[in-house]
Amino acid sequence: MIERVVPLVLGGLLAQAACRPEASEDIWHVRFTHVYTSASDYQLMAERIRDLMDERTDGRFRIVIYPSAQLGGERVGFEQLQAGATHMAISGTPVLSGWVPEGQIFDLPFAFETRAEGLQVLNGPLGDWWREQLLERTGVRSIGFLDYGFRHVYNSKRPIHEPSDLAGLKLRVLQNATYLSAYEAFGVQATPMSYGEVYSALQQGVIDGGEANVIGFVTDRFSEVGNYFSFTSITYNPITLLVNDRFYRSLPEDVQRSLDRSAAEALAYQSEVARELERDAIAEMESAGVVVSRPSLDAFEPVVRPRVWEELASRLEGGDELLERLRQEIERVREVTAN
Repeated sequence: MIERVVPLVLGGLLAQAACRPEASEDIWHVRFTHVYTSASDYQLMAERIRDLMDERTDGRFRIVIYPSAQLGGERVGFEQLQAGATHMAISGTPVLSGWVPEGQIFDLPFAFETRAEGLQVLNGPLGDWWREQLLERTGVRSIGFLDYGFRHVYNSKRPIHEPSDLAGLKLRVLQNATYLSAYEAFGVQATPMSYGEVYSALQQGVIDGGEANVIGFVTDRFSEVGNYFSFTSITYNPITLLVNDRFYRSLPEDVQRSLDRSAAEALAYQSEVARELERDAIAEMESAGVVVSRPSLDAFEPVVRPRVWEELASRLEGGDELLERLRQEIERVREVTAN
């Protein structure tokens, strides 16, 4: 059997993402990276894709998964994916705003009322448009969105009941201009840093906390160093499944179809398992003594809207039109849901 190992980046040169197969006996060795632990929904989804592709290609499409940022954080991971050093990855779109700044429309505080609404928008025309921009500008293909939900504030100082409770906290925030603007509007000392550094920074008092969803808070053990978790829901966080496009296009059409099908099935599985893991994580937090608060968000939204929305519109070319497209798409989704 002929074995074609996908070349990596060596000596700083751009790697060939894959050899174009010439026979049905080819084997593809695929490196899949993400930043969450092996107990996370990211990992379970990646394993589901791995197993489905192994079955559908008779063992010829061999995925090796690297969790817990073993190959670097999301930004570094995306650069490796662009270069062909890795072939598949999971990344939050806020991290990709350096390449597609227009994607920050999805990061606007209190843009979506529910996580289902956010996911429906991403899986609609506006999400398709963002995927096209990403592919055109970076050579990386998005093959779907995960069901991650909202990011919430956790910290080691106090529960969050009112907007003023956020003032003065030093929180790790995603390195994204809209995230920084939103949290700074609340008086937060917003501090970008790599995800892999957050636990030790919180443990050592370099930061007071951060923002994440429930699953990430528990699986990455932030509950050990952060006593308070508050359902602030300030930002919805789109997460996408990515593949190097040159690698993808090098695959035979039947393998491409298998990958698309496996990705869709694994994403549906992730959505299901994420809801279960979230319920378990909340129970685990409470049993571990974490103080969980659910503040009324009525007082939070006016702090950042329309202020942060207007700031983003002024930063983006055609920003007003983009925000109007977002508003229209949200309205369309709400009408469909209501009917």
